[in-house]
Amino acid sequence: MKKIIAINLTVILLLITVYIVGYYFLNYPMQFDLWYIVKECQLQYLPAVFAITALVSYPISSLNFKNLSFKSKFLRVFPLLNSLALLFFVYMAANEFIKNKSELTKQENYYIREAEKDIKKDQIVVRYAGGFFIPAYDKQTSIRIDSITEKYGIISKNTGCTFDPIDIKAQEKYNELTDHYLEKRNGKGWKERMKREIGDLKKIKYSETE
Repeated sequence: MKKIIAINLTVILLLITVYIVGYYFLNYPMQFDLWYIVKECQLQYLPAVFAITALVSYPISSLNFKNLSFKSKFLRVFPLLNSLALLFFVYMAANEFIKNKSELTKQENYYIREAEKDIKKDQIVVRYAGGFFIPAYDKQTSIRIDSITEKYGIISKNTGCTFDPIDIKAQEKYNELTDHYLEKRNGKGWKERMKREIGDLKKIKYSETE
């Protein structure tokens, strides 16, 4: 009996683990943060899974087979049904992970090609999410800021308000290639120099409005 109880506990713990960790694979390539995953994986639905497997186990255990007591039959049927639930969660997580991984590879290859084209054009794109917005500066100042960034081989592109974790992760490939190129083009510390030039321009504009 102790062995059967141990099997039940093992299956239950495995099911809980797969349910929680499966959230990461379902949402790959999200950053792995166990505490965040535990909070977001909707654990409140897990007791319902055990309730369903217990309810199904009850009538099966009531059947007359192997001359076992109801308790003995229940302790054999219950882990079997939980194992089926475990396999289902593993399948769902694995299937979604493979799909997301394939999509990520596809997007990474796209950004690698984009990086190679933009390096040849000497026009590296810095993407930011913002959607529609009211410009912080007048048209002339915005043009002067753009001229500074263009001097360093950069143009900005608004990608809108949509948040796609696969696309954001894939952009890292673009940044890896272009960061190396920009440092070779502009020299070390170029980002600080560019920010300083833009900051000086903003200070001048601010003093003019006072």
